Amino acid sequence: MAKELARTLKGDEVICLEGELGAGKTTFVKGLAQALGIEEGYQVRSPTFTLANVYPTSRGNLIHIDLYRVRDLELEEFLGEGIVAVEWGEGLSLCNLRVKIEFLEDEPEGRRIVIISE
Repeated sequence: MAKELARTLKGDEVICLEGELGAGKTTFVKGLAQALGIEEGYQVRSPTFTLANVYPTSRGNLIHIDLYRVRDLELEEFLGEGIVAVEWGEGLSLCNLRVKIEFLEDEPEGRRIVIISE
């Protein structure tokens, strides 16, 4: 689904990813990065401790932010610098898209992904 979403992106969106720990938010960002043509030598990793990682792609920067530990990070400085993907973005008002990832109760490996345009 991340690869399908990437085809529709213009390059300045803020995507808020929501879901429980281990739901697949970072995996979703990896799919976005691949579809956007992440440059060789870069590997998408959770920015839990770095707070923000910037990945150059063939379509501009992909900025990967994690608000799990820090809720008051100044996100405005990243706006206009590329596609911004924010893990733990619940409640943020500056999101263009929300990606909600939920575990399926009857399938331990299954997920439901809902994408909402705001």
